[in-house]
Amino acid sequence: MQLTELTSYLDAYLQLADFADGSQNGLQVQGRKEIHRVAAAVDACQETIDAAAAAQSDFLIVHHGLFWDKPEKLVGAHYQRAKKLLEAGINLYCAHLPLDAHAEVGNNAVLARRLGFEPTAGFGNHHGRDIGCIAEAKAAISQAEFLRRVHGALGNNVRADFFGTEAIQRLAVVTGGGAFLLPQAMAAGVDAFITGESRHSYYHVCKENRFNVIYGGHYATETFGVIALAQHLEARFQLPHQFLDFPTGL
Repeated sequence: MQLTELTSYLDAYLQLADFADGSQNGLQVQGRKEIHRVAAAVDACQETIDAAAAAQSDFLIVHHGLFWDKPEKLVGAHYQRAKKLLEAGINLYCAHLPLDAHAEVGNNAVLARRLGFEPTAGFGNHHGRDIGCIAEAKAAISQAEFLRRVHGALGNNVRADFFGTEAIQRLAVVTGGGAFLLPQAMAAGVDAFITGESRHSYYHVCKENRFNVIYGGHYATETFGVIALAQHLEARFQLPHQFLDFPTGL
């Protein structure tokens, strides 16, 4: 597949132009013009780039790219990452908030479905766009059952602050660093909020307002989108994919 064809498809499918984002989404580093193999990863770190090169991937999709809202000097570790991409001819494609929010392959929607909840509405207004979702289960489940499902999807490195209702049926989901949207979650009338990272001050806010929050880890909650997107490309364009897993524990 031609690079221009693939990037044009992704830009439109993910609606990159509709998001105000600190990330410079889209093609960040240009490589080979013909794409035969796709790799997907959460972070454009050196380990990921080295693994993509070893796998002879032509196109690396990441959630956290190399270039954000201001120019960064190509020196030190940042230079080494870019240098490896260029030497290996790997195209680096980044999708940050657009991949969080996507209704089909987004981090939030895929995680919600993995937990047995179906997305029903957008949630988490950020610069005019919802970056999360509200999701509902067919029937309410207990806190214990909900936590069992969370552990099954994310592993055991999960913090559950269960201060609210025992029955959970309506959920707000914003993966990664979505704790700043906790006030919106509390106002949305959901039974629980799941995100990646915590904030110290929110412990007391949740406890005093009797609200359930689950922190599943920034990395762990944001593996779903890149995997789902790579699977989508394989199904649509017959591009074999590989997920490069380098968890941070955070």
